[in-house]
Parts: sequence; structure tokens; C-alpha cells
Amino acid sequence: MNIKALYLLLILPVFLTSCKGDATDNNLQGGAFFGGEIVNPYSNYLVLSKNRKLVDTLFLDTKNRFSYTFESLTPGMYNFFDGRETQTFLLEPNDSLQLRLNTIDFDESLVFTGTNAKENNFLTNLFLQNEQEDKDILSISQLNPKEFESKLHELRDEKLNRLAQFKKKNKPSKLFLELAKANINYKYYSNKELYPLANYSKSERDLFKILPEDFYAYRKDVDFNNDLLKDYRPYNSFLRFYVNNAALQKHFKHSDDSTYNDRILDYTLDKLEVIDEKIQNQEIKNGLLNYNIIHFISITKNTEDYDALLESFKKKSTNKEHIERVTRIVDSYKRLKPGKKIPNLELLDKNDDVVDLQELIKKPTVIYFWTKTNKNHLIIAHNKAAELQKKYPEVDFIALNVDSISYKEQLRILKLYNVKINKEYRCKSASETINVLSVKPINNVFILNDKAEIVNAKANMFNISFEQELLGVINQ
Repeated sequence: MNIKALYLLLILPVFLTSCKGDATDNNLQGGAFFGGEIVNPYSNYLVLSKNRKLVDTLFLDTKNRFSYTFESLTPGMYNFFDGRETQTFLLEPNDSLQLRLNTIDFDESLVFTGTNAKENNFLTNLFLQNEQEDKDILSISQLNPKEFESKLHELRDEKLNRLAQFKKKNKPSKLFLELAKANINYKYYSNKELYPLANYSKSERDLFKILPEDFYAYRKDVDFNNDLLKDYRPYNSFLRFYVNNAALQKHFKHSDDSTYNDRILDYTLDKLEVIDEKIQNQEIKNGLLNYNIIHFISITKNTEDYDALLESFKKKSTNKEHIERVTRIVDSYKRLKPGKKIPNLELLDKNDDVVDLQELIKKPTVIYFWTKTNKNHLIIAHNKAAELQKKYPEVDFIALNVDSISYKEQLRILKLYNVKINKEYRCKSASETINVLSVKPINNVFILNDKAEIVNAKANMFNISFEQELLGVINQ
């Protein structure tokens, strides 16, 4: 299996819908307090959200502290985002919870104090342990099925034992116990769903044949419509792994394929079918449908496949906003087919002068994008572009920022992360550029020939085939 495809499965995008507060939530209960201190802050604010909806923006004071009081609270998992990284925490009515973290070691430094602090520290430690498992899962997955199961059982039993001891000592709430147990069990389930895709000893088709009959017996006990967990990361991870795996089994029954390939239209159609058949909760179903069609559209260059997929998606999704957005993206990518000129958008240079995009293209060109909210991509994209620029001087590399910021701010950010500043531009209209060029995911890269014609609108500078594509354009 392609290791890049495997890592793509682990990516969990976060989308925030601008909808302040929980005023319309029927589960509102007593109030709560949330505050803390951020050491070495990345920005001067935190974005507080729940269920992918904005609660409020919390600004740091001169001592890098913040506080927020809920007059009434919907109990459950909340998220905070510092402009670069996200973490979750549990908040229940009448809590007074504070945190302290150092952004240099974000997750590892996070410590809670106050009411529900022990519970949140327990959940944070589970998160860190799960992250370590993610690093080790490829090697564990090379074991035979029985050895793999045995290893997973050890990992789960150790966590469940710790939870039992914590329960005995601290007598936590029913909500905490449900969330902690779900974290442990759904991580275990996710790893089992991942196994056929991560084991290299056989093709996925052959591996399915030798799995023990009860390998997926836990599926009968899974609640695929759990409203409490619908926005909980371990649960969402499991659902995505399950859909990939169950659809692959379904796909092998009516195709001659023997390996995993998420660029195949029929396989993605099978994913949508599995979601539609298995899940009744409309919010969960719509989210999974949207995730999978966006994923397919973002990785395939076969625009001929889009119509059939979009038709299936429209029949199954009940979310009008998702349908409208996906339809716009499909229309956009159809306009960005290889051979067509890149849309002539207006950009801003360092002097704030307007420059037409097409006028910048004098020779084979690579256009890559960056945003201040994704530090890691910003750094590695600029470093990779600088490396490739030295190797291929006959190619122009243009960096396009998609934030609505000034050149002064743009320059400050680039200098902060010590990246090479070459041909840097900003969008005159960031929203128009994002929509017209379908700049999602942010690592999408355009390869153009010297006539400003699109060679690939979905290239990836870190893909092994990228330099081969460049050579092809150079030698035209």
C-alpha cells in the first residue's frame, strides 16, 4: 500500500462554523468558568468552540492569561485553537477549570488545575499515548493477525486498568467515564480497521481472506449513530477508518482489484453506499459523506469522474450547504483541467501594486500556497520550494498567501519562521482566490507551462512524482 495514502487517512481536518454560543442548545445547564495562561503564545487569542461551532474568541491579557465565564453550559468536550494548534477538554456545569501550556511543547506541556482537572489531565495523557501509538502502528501492523490482536489487547487493557483505578480513587462523573472509555475503545477499533491497509505482507484482498473470523466481531457492538460522540476525535477517526475498510471489502466483491487505491471512482462510490446503509444520524452521515467526496476530488485528476460521484452524493446528503459547496468545488476543478489557462486573478506585490496572475508566468512555473494558521506547512513548503528552485533554475516558484493581511505582516511571519523569501504575493481577494483556485487542501500546488496553461492543478511538492512532472514541463 502507498504509505502516503495511509498517512492521508490519519488527517483529521477541523471545520468551525461561525455560530456564536449555545443559545439554541436544549441541553443548557448551570454555568462554568474556563481560564488559564499561555506561555510563549503564538497569537494573542484563543478560539473556543464546541461541536464545530464557535463559542467565542478569548483574548490574552498583558500577562498572557485569559478567562471566560459561561452563564449556562452544555456539558461535553470543547476545543480551543491558538491560531496554530488545537486541543480538547471536558467541561461540565459548575466547573472552574484552568490550564497552563507552553506552545513550544504544546500537548506535552498542557496541565489542568481546578474542578475536573484530574479528569482532563487523564484525557490529555490518553491523547499523548494515542499519538505515540500512531507513530508505532505501522511496525505493529506488520505482525500476523493474532500477534497484532494480542498487542492491541495489551495496549487497551493497560488503559482500561488505569481508568478503573482512576474511577475507584476519584469517583468521576458518568460523562467523563463514557468519554474516556470511548476514547480507549474506539482507538482500539481504529487500529483494527487500519490493519489491512497498513500490513505490507500481502495485498489487502489476500489479507482479508486470512483474518480470523471474529476479527471484526466488535462491529456488532458499535453505535454508529452516537450523538454524544459525533464530534469526538477518537470516534470520528474510527468511523473514517471503518468506512475505508468496509467499502474496500465491498469493492473487492464486484471488482478485480486486489489492493487499496482511493483514487478509484467505484471504490469511493462504495464508501458513500456504506455510509448511507450504516448510518442514520443525519449529522454524522452528512459529515462522512462530505469528507469522503472532498477527499476524492482533492486527490484525483479525472474530472470525468466528478459527475457520477456528485450525483450519488446529492442523493444521500441532506445538508444543503455541503451540496452547494461540493458543487462549487466540482465546477471549479472542471475549469482547472490540464490544458486550460490558469484564471487571471489579481494579486498584490510587496508595494501593494496589483499584478495579474497570468502576467507573472514567463516560463514553467510552480504556484504554492500558504496561510499563517498552518505553521508546519508554511515552513516545509517554503523550504521545499527553495530546494527545488536551486535544482531547477529554469522554473519559477511563486508563493501565494491566502490570508487577508498586509505585506508588512506577511514579511513578519516569514522572517519569524526563518524561511527564504523569494517571489511572494498576496491575494487582492483571498476568498475569491480560494474559491476560484480551489485552495483546499492548502498543500495543493499548480504546475504551469510557459503559456500559463495548467499541467497539474493538484500537484504535491512532496510527492515522489513531482520532479518527474517538472522535468516533463521543462522538456516540452
